[in-house]
Amino acid sequence: MTGRTSGTMSGNGDDMHKPTRKTHTILLGTIVLLVIIFINSSLGVIGGEKGKKEESGEFAALQEALMKIEGIGEISLYFHYENRESTNPLSDYFSTSTASAEKGSELQGILVVAEGAEDFKIQNELSKILSTVLQLPEHRIAIVGMKKKGEQ
Repeated sequence: MTGRTSGTMSGNGDDMHKPTRKTHTILLGTIVLLVIIFINSSLGVIGGEKGKKEESGEFAALQEALMKIEGIGEISLYFHYENRESTNPLSDYFSTSTASAEKGSELQGILVVAEGAEDFKIQNELSKILSTVLQLPEHRIAIVGMKKKGEQ
Protein backbone atom coordinates (compact mmCIF):
# COMPACT_ATOMS: atom_id res chain seq x y z
CA MET A 1 0.00 0.00 0.00
CA THR A 2 1.27 3.35 -0.94
CA GLY A 3 -0.86 5.47 1.36
CA ARG A 4 -2.83 7.07 -1.44
CA THR A 5 -6.62 7.04 -1.41
CA SER A 6 -8.78 7.18 -4.44
CA GLY A 7 -11.90 9.34 -4.77
CA THR A 8 -12.79 12.98 -4.83
CA MET A 9 -12.98 13.60 -1.11
CA SER A 10 -10.25 15.74 0.39
CA GLY A 11 -8.47 14.72 3.49
CA ASN A 12 -10.54 16.79 5.95
CA GLY A 13 -14.06 15.95 4.56
CA ASP A 14 -15.19 19.56 3.98
CA ASP A 15 -16.90 18.72 0.69
CA MET A 16 -19.67 16.74 2.41
CA HIS A 17 -20.74 19.57 4.74
CA LYS A 18 -20.58 22.43 2.28
CA PRO A 19 -24.11 23.70 1.44
CA THR A 20 -24.93 23.76 -2.24
CA ARG A 21 -27.04 26.12 -4.28
CA LYS A 22 -29.71 23.39 -4.54
CA THR A 23 -29.91 23.10 -0.74
CA HIS A 24 -30.28 26.86 -0.38
CA THR A 25 -33.07 26.91 -2.98
CA ILE A 26 -34.98 24.10 -1.26
CA LEU A 27 -34.58 25.76 2.14
CA LEU A 28 -35.73 29.14 0.81
CA GLY A 29 -38.73 27.54 -0.95
CA THR A 30 -39.76 25.76 2.26
CA ILE A 31 -39.56 28.98 4.27
CA VAL A 32 -41.63 30.87 1.68
CA LEU A 33 -44.25 28.09 1.67
CA LEU A 34 -44.51 28.13 5.48
CA VAL A 35 -44.92 31.92 5.49
CA ILE A 36 -47.69 31.69 2.87
CA ILE A 37 -49.50 29.01 4.88
CA PHE A 38 -49.25 31.09 8.06
CA ILE A 39 -50.54 34.25 6.38
CA ASN A 40 -53.39 32.40 4.66
CA SER A 41 -54.52 30.74 7.90
CA SER A 42 -54.36 34.05 9.78
CA LEU A 43 -56.43 35.87 7.17
CA GLY A 44 -58.96 33.03 7.09
CA VAL A 45 -59.62 33.43 10.82
CA ILE A 46 -60.00 37.19 10.50
CA GLY A 47 -62.29 36.89 7.48
CA GLY A 48 -64.36 34.21 9.20
CA GLU A 49 -64.92 36.38 12.27
CA LYS A 50 -65.91 39.32 10.08
CA GLY A 51 -68.38 37.15 8.16
CA LYS A 52 -69.96 35.92 11.39
CA LYS A 53 -70.38 39.48 12.68
CA GLU A 54 -72.02 40.59 9.42
CA GLU A 55 -74.29 37.54 9.43
CA SER A 56 -75.38 38.05 13.05
CA GLY A 57 -76.08 41.71 12.24
CA GLU A 58 -78.30 40.66 9.34
CA PHE A 59 -80.23 38.24 11.56
CA ALA A 60 -80.62 40.91 14.25
CA ALA A 61 -82.07 43.24 11.61
CA LEU A 62 -84.42 40.45 10.48
CA GLN A 63 -85.54 39.87 14.07
CA GLU A 64 -86.15 43.60 14.55
CA ALA A 65 -88.16 43.81 11.33
CA LEU A 66 -90.31 40.81 12.29
CA MET A 67 -91.15 42.41 15.65
CA LYS A 68 -92.64 45.38 13.78
CA ILE A 69 -95.27 43.19 12.12
CA GLU A 70 -98.74 43.74 13.56
CA GLY A 71 -99.74 40.97 15.97
CA ILE A 72 -96.17 39.92 16.80
CA GLY A 73 -94.49 40.96 20.02
CA GLU A 74 -91.19 39.63 21.34
CA ILE A 75 -89.47 37.19 18.99
CA SER A 76 -86.50 34.81 19.19
CA LEU A 77 -84.88 33.17 16.18
CA TYR A 78 -82.82 29.97 16.37
CA PHE A 79 -80.92 28.93 13.25
CA HIS A 80 -79.87 25.38 12.33
CA TYR A 81 -76.85 24.99 10.06
CA GLU A 82 -75.44 22.00 8.22
CA ASN A 83 -72.00 21.10 9.51
CA ARG A 84 -69.69 20.53 6.59
CA GLU A 85 -66.59 18.45 7.10
CA SER A 86 -63.70 19.28 4.85
CA THR A 87 -62.65 16.29 2.75
CA ASN A 88 -59.51 17.98 1.49
CA PRO A 89 -56.81 18.18 4.20
CA LEU A 90 -55.23 21.21 2.52
CA SER A 91 -58.47 23.20 2.40
CA ASP A 92 -57.62 24.78 5.76
CA TYR A 93 -54.44 26.23 4.26
CA PHE A 94 -55.28 26.95 0.61
CA SER A 95 -58.46 28.47 -0.74
CA THR A 96 -59.78 27.83 -4.21
CA SER A 97 -62.20 29.97 -6.18
CA THR A 98 -65.14 27.64 -5.48
CA ALA A 99 -64.45 27.38 -1.76
CA SER A 100 -64.20 31.14 -1.31
CA ALA A 101 -67.57 31.72 -2.97
CA GLU A 102 -69.56 29.49 -0.63
CA LYS A 103 -70.08 30.01 3.07
CA GLY A 104 -68.78 27.53 5.61
CA SER A 105 -72.15 26.13 6.53
CA GLU A 106 -75.56 26.26 4.93
CA LEU A 107 -78.77 27.29 6.70
CA GLN A 108 -80.97 24.19 6.99
CA GLY A 109 -83.83 25.38 9.16
CA ILE A 110 -85.12 27.93 11.63
CA LEU A 111 -87.11 27.87 14.85
CA VAL A 112 -89.17 30.98 15.59
CA VAL A 113 -90.52 31.56 19.09
CA ALA A 114 -92.81 34.59 19.02
CA GLU A 115 -95.48 36.30 21.07
CA GLY A 116 -98.69 36.16 19.06
CA ALA A 117 -97.67 33.04 17.14
CA GLU A 118 -100.53 31.10 18.75
CA ASP A 119 -102.71 32.60 16.00
CA PHE A 120 -102.51 30.43 12.85
CA LYS A 121 -102.84 33.51 10.64
CA ILE A 122 -99.67 34.97 12.22
CA GLN A 123 -97.88 31.60 11.89
CA ASN A 124 -98.76 31.42 8.20
CA GLU A 125 -97.65 35.01 7.59
CA LEU A 126 -94.33 34.46 9.43
CA SER A 127 -93.72 31.22 7.54
CA LYS A 128 -94.22 32.87 4.16
CA ILE A 129 -92.05 35.86 5.05
CA LEU A 130 -89.17 33.74 6.38
CA SER A 131 -89.40 31.31 3.47
CA THR A 132 -89.02 34.20 1.04
CA VAL A 133 -86.32 36.12 2.91
CA LEU A 134 -84.15 33.14 3.89
CA GLN A 135 -84.75 31.12 0.70
CA LEU A 136 -85.95 28.12 2.76
CA PRO A 137 -88.86 25.80 2.03
CA GLU A 138 -91.73 26.31 4.48
CA HIS A 139 -91.38 22.80 5.92
CA ARG A 140 -87.99 23.81 7.34
CA ILE A 141 -89.47 26.68 9.35
CA ALA A 142 -90.94 25.88 12.77
CA ILE A 143 -93.03 28.59 14.46
CA VAL A 144 -94.29 28.31 18.04
CA GLY A 145 -95.90 30.69 20.49
CA MET A 146 -93.89 32.27 23.30
CA LYS A 147 -94.98 31.90 26.91
CA LYS A 148 -96.25 35.07 28.48
CA LYS A 149 -93.86 36.52 31.06
CA GLY A 150 -96.21 35.79 33.97
CA GLU A 151 -96.86 32.14 32.96
CA GLN A 152 -94.93 29.16 34.27
